[in-house]
Amino acid sequence: MRGQLPAISIIIPAYNHAAWLEQALDSVAAQSFTAWELIIIDDASRDQSWKLISTWANNHPHLAIRCIQHTQNQGAPATLNEGLSLAEGKYIAILNSDDAWYPQRLERLYKLAEQQQGDFLVTGVDLWDANSAPKAESEPDWWAWYQGLIADYQKHQDLLRTLLRGNVCITTSNFFFRRDCFLAQGGFADLRYVHDYEYVLRLYRAGFKFNCLWHESLLHYRLHTNNTIREKPLAAIEENMQMLLNHLTALSTQLTTSSLAGLQIQLRDLYRYTREEWLSTLHQRLVAREATLMRLVNDRDRWIHERNQWIAERDQLINQQQQWLQDRDQWLAQRDQHIQSLQQALAKHVTWVKDRDHWIAERDQLIQSQQQWLKDRDQWLAERDAALMSLREQQAELVNSRSFRLGNFLLNPLRFLKRLIPEKRSMRHA
Repeated sequence: MRGQLPAISIIIPAYNHAAWLEQALDSVAAQSFTAWELIIIDDASRDQSWKLISTWANNHPHLAIRCIQHTQNQGAPATLNEGLSLAEGKYIAILNSDDAWYPQRLERLYKLAEQQQGDFLVTGVDLWDANSAPKAESEPDWWAWYQGLIADYQKHQDLLRTLLRGNVCITTSNFFFRRDCFLAQGGFADLRYVHDYEYVLRLYRAGFKFNCLWHESLLHYRLHTNNTIREKPLAAIEENMQMLLNHLTALSTQLTTSSLAGLQIQLRDLYRYTREEWLSTLHQRLVAREATLMRLVNDRDRWIHERNQWIAERDQLINQQQQWLQDRDQWLAQRDQHIQSLQQALAKHVTWVKDRDHWIAERDQLIQSQQQWLKDRDQWLAERDAALMSLREQQAELVNSRSFRLGNFLLNPLRFLKRLIPEKRSMRHA
C-alpha cells in the first residue's frame, strides 16, 4: 500500500447488488473518519455491479481504493478471506454491498476501540427494505426476535448467553475488529449461511474482548427477498445447529447455567422454526401440488369450454350450411325456372325465326311476283304504247287520206262548210 498504513481496512464483498451498491459505497465515502483504505471485491456478479464499482472508483481518485473482480463466483467466506489477506489496517471493517453505514460509525468505533482496547466491536442495527425505507413494522417477527436478543443481554449482562440464544451481531456488516483477530484465528469458515455467527463464537471462545453498543444503531441492515439467509431456511437452520454442536465442546469450560439457558432458548426457537419451515414447506408443496391439480382442472375446464365453444361453432356452421343448402336449393329452383323461361323464350324465338324466315320467303316470292308483274306491266304498257302509236299513225294516215276526207264530206257536207267558212274569213282578214 501507499506510504503510512491506514488505520482501518474496509472490505466490501459485492455480488449481484447493483441496486444498492452505490448507496453502500457512498456511505463509506461519507464517513467522518477518513484514515482508511477500501478493498472492493466483485465476486463474479452477473449484473452491473462491476461497472458501478469501476465508475465509482474513477469518480473518487483521491480515495485509497483497490478493486478486484473474480471471473468465477467463490462465495462470501472466500471473498471475505481474500479481503482480509489484503488488508493492512490496524482495524478491519466489513460492509456488505446491500447494507450502509451511518456517517459517524467508523469514527465512533475507532475511538472506542482505542480507548477501551476492544478487539471486536458491534453496534445496534436498524432495518431497511429494498427501497431503503424502515422495515421494522413490515417484519414484526424478525424485529421482535432481534429486540428480544438485545433485551436478553441488557437483562443478564451475559454475552455468551445472548450469543448462544442467537446471532445478535446479525451480519458481517456489523463487524469492526482488530486485524490481530484475523492473524490469530484466521478467516471465515466455509459456511454458506452462518459463517459470521461462527466467527463471532470463535473469537469469543479465543478470549478476545467484545464491546457491544446495542443502544447505538450505526448500521442500516437491508432485509430483502434475496438475502442469503432466506434462500433455504431449513438448510440454514441445519447448518446453524451443526455449527453450534461443533462449538459446544470447545466452549464447555465457559458454559454456565445462564448461557445454557440461552442455548436452550435458541434450540427451542430452532425447533419451532424448523417445524414452521417444515410445515411451510409441506404447505408450499401441497399448494404447488394443488396448483398443479388446479392447473390441470383449469386446463380441463378450459378444454371443455373450448370444446363447447367448438361445438357451438360447429352447430352454427351446420346451421349456416343448412341455410346455405336451402339458399342453394332456392337458387337452383330459381335458376331452373329462369332456364325454363329462357328455353320458352328461345323456343318462341326459334318459332319467330322460322315464321320470319317463312314470311321473308313469302315476301321474297311476293316481291318476285310483283317484280314479274311490273315487268309484265311495263311490257304491256310498252306494247300498248306501241299499239297506240301505230293506231295514231294509222289514224293520221286515214284522216289525211283523200278517201277519208271525201267520205267525210259526202257524209256530212254541212259540217264541212261550217268549218270551211271560218277558214275563209280568217284568210280574208289576214
